[in-house]
Amino acid sequence: MSTSTLTNVLSKSKSPYLLQHKDNPVAWQEFTPSTISLAKQLDKPIFLSSGYSACHWCHVLAHESFEDPEVAEIMNRYFVNIKVDREERPDVDRMYMTYLQATSGGGGWPMSIFMTPTLEPFFAGTYFPKARFKALILRIAELWDEDREQCEAMGKGAVEQLKEMSGSSNVAESLTSILSTSPATKIYTQLVRLYDTRYGGFSGGGSRSRGPKFPSCSMTLEPLARLTSYELSEEIDKEKCREMAMKMIRGIWKGGIHDWVGGGVARYSVDEKWIVPHFEKMLYDQAQLVTGALDFALLSNPSEGEYADQVKSLEQDRKLCFDLASDILEYTLRDLQSPEGGFWSAEDADSASEKGGKKSEGAFYIWAKSELDEVLGKDAELVEYFFGVKDDGNVELQHDMHGEMTGKNILYQAREHAEVAEKFNKTEDEVREIIKNALNELNQRRDTRERPGLDDKILTSWNGLMVSALAQASIKLPDTYPIKSQCLPVAEKVVSFIKQRMWDGNKGELARSWREGKGPGGQTDDYAFLIRGLLDLYEASGKEEHALWPIELQKRQDELFWDKHNGGYFASAPDEHVLVRMKDAQDNAEPSAMSVSLHNLSRLSLIASDEYELYEKRAEEAYLSIGEELKQMPRAFGYSACGLMDLERGHREVIIVGSPDKPLTRQFLHLVHTIYAPNQVLLLINPSHLPKALAEHNGVVKSLIEGDMTEVTLRICENGTCGLPIKDVEEAKKVLGVV
Repeated sequence: MSTSTLTNVLSKSKSPYLLQHKDNPVAWQEFTPSTISLAKQLDKPIFLSSGYSACHWCHVLAHESFEDPEVAEIMNRYFVNIKVDREERPDVDRMYMTYLQATSGGGGWPMSIFMTPTLEPFFAGTYFPKARFKALILRIAELWDEDREQCEAMGKGAVEQLKEMSGSSNVAESLTSILSTSPATKIYTQLVRLYDTRYGGFSGGGSRSRGPKFPSCSMTLEPLARLTSYELSEEIDKEKCREMAMKMIRGIWKGGIHDWVGGGVARYSVDEKWIVPHFEKMLYDQAQLVTGALDFALLSNPSEGEYADQVKSLEQDRKLCFDLASDILEYTLRDLQSPEGGFWSAEDADSASEKGGKKSEGAFYIWAKSELDEVLGKDAELVEYFFGVKDDGNVELQHDMHGEMTGKNILYQAREHAEVAEKFNKTEDEVREIIKNALNELNQRRDTRERPGLDDKILTSWNGLMVSALAQASIKLPDTYPIKSQCLPVAEKVVSFIKQRMWDGNKGELARSWREGKGPGGQTDDYAFLIRGLLDLYEASGKEEHALWPIELQKRQDELFWDKHNGGYFASAPDEHVLVRMKDAQDNAEPSAMSVSLHNLSRLSLIASDEYELYEKRAEEAYLSIGEELKQMPRAFGYSACGLMDLERGHREVIIVGSPDKPLTRQFLHLVHTIYAPNQVLLLINPSHLPKALAEHNGVVKSLIEGDMTEVTLRICENGTCGLPIKDVEEAKKVLGVV
């Protein structure tokens, strides 16, 4: 058998990304044991291409090269060609991405890896224009034929280096030694240096601002929230931290990265002004921005004694954060929720301006001025002034490499409502109403266009992030936002879907994904993110079942992924075809599985306090496993560093005894829910539905349900000691530290 006789097998795949390539003339194979065995049998090098369905540059490479019969013929002649969905197989992607980053200094998707039949990589890159890609594959084929030994030696050396990196035993001595290096102060100093004072966000900093810009909540909003709230160091300006976060949130809200017409936020902005996005919308971004916005809504709550202008500014920030969270949730529940309950993964960057038309980046979202004039009629001039619309388009050529947006406009808030009101002799309220009506009209017009492609696989990890967002929104959003009432039922529905479809109770194992059935086995982040979502849902709902399943999941995560030699969590279970078992510790667009696990362990040590020492020991060992990194580059491990900040602040349990239908219980719950306190957990003991199963894990809860529960009370437990029961809201405010 020769590689030229292989055929494209991707039509049998369930992955939306792989299915996008099922009609390519390239004889694509999936990453399976049979494919690896076939490559060894044929004794041909492997070309592995990894990406995801919403990736614009993945589409470009496919259109230019993988759809070209001449290029495909060369690929088929010399290589066994494998397609990988990075979202379904992050273990495969992570290993080769680490190699790519180590050899090139950068990374990204599409990822292009050339390797031996035994999976050892010897050359890597990302996107290549067609002429370069064609020349490259011919050169690699020539090199393999003429100097195979060199390729194999390079591959073996690369794998050995990756094993050394992953198996590092450079463990810190103690938590004290890590804390002594002041990770919080280091993060603050670096964020100040990278802060774009003009447009918000973090890139080159100050006058050197540049794109691209990512929300990167785990590396920005999460640390900034704690730096704003906690007293950690005299060197940290708390108000500056809040303002850096708020300027980024304002930039996202006003920019084109925010879909003004349909809601939601794109993955990132290619420019420094947040105007020109890469148009893909990812579920994980929606979830994290909801959580980050809600945090800063709480941190922008005016306190007594502030000046009137300060109060007004804080109230405006608070409303903007709530608006952003609500906007994202409305989009996500409308366009990304499956009928069965789970959330789909993403919407594509590419789309068509009319149904059945040619696809290009952002076509669904951008507008010619003539079309806006037609749709908006008499209000067109005002609306176009507000959104920075230009006759010849408002997208700079440097941000439109293929000229796909020439003459078109991205809607972004170019001017304040007050300026527009003055120019058009309107009140600000009138301007807001005109803009609102205009967006409704544009939404109807957009329905005539072809929607971006939908990645309709359901990932456990990203759904866990969304459960967190929904749970927090259900208790933090004001009642004036209609979406609030949907959040808790939807979160419950997601959890039910995962438990029924993606959880094997007999084996105690999660599936990574679901699309027409279960996908590959779950990875560390699937367990970690779901545990976090369930714990948030427990605190929002008070249902003990949402505290009990995390205890079971954490035990299973430890069994499957814990590194018994050096501490910390491997990213995936052992797989003979993934040559190096990597760890997922550094935060990126998503928080790392390690960082989320650290927070989960701390929370579980309070909720299941009878196992306090077990959870605390595991958390400490995990911190020590990345201790040197936390000392040297804490921002890259920002959410883990947040856990250290929580440790410095001190953890606490808040236990409320009382039926939710009693006014004082509701007042206590509202008070606890609406203060920013990531270092605390809330336990509700409802006399009508006693948490007897949870009591078997928490001695304090057990003693309380065996005692007198006739009165509504609130207790705070810290450092192994519980305070006296509190029966008054004002007293509760004092002990909770509410100003």
